[in-house]
Amino acid sequence: MLELLNMMTKRLLMKMLPGAVLIIAALALSYQGYDAGFLAIAGAVAIGMVLFLRWKNRGEQEKDERTEKLHAFSLAYSYLVSLITATALFIAVYLEPANLDALTALQIIIYVMTGSAIAFMLMMNRRADVGGA
Repeated sequence: MLELLNMMTKRLLMKMLPGAVLIIAALALSYQGYDAGFLAIAGAVAIGMVLFLRWKNRGEQEKDERTEKLHAFSLAYSYLVSLITATALFIAVYLEPANLDALTALQIIIYVMTGSAIAFMLMMNRRADVGGA
């Protein structure tokens, strides 16, 4: 029993590690004179989300076959939406109806990738299946 508790604690600490790294990076950058408060906030939000999800899913399994399947299909659909977006941006820049620099185009693609992945995960979790209808 003690070994299981130690394993669960290690897993929780490993999930909180990226948030702690962001907070430490923010402190180091602030010490150097940079305004890195947003990194500290992002790290605190990451740690908070880990703790909230741990509290919400007490005693339940974190992953099962259904959630893995839903996430895999969600990311696949998100990839297709992102690929279509990147293609449309390429055509728009190539044919010159839009004048975008590389940074703006990459930002658009990143926002579409993230937003569509979250939207597809929420939609498929609500539907509880990846099939049609």
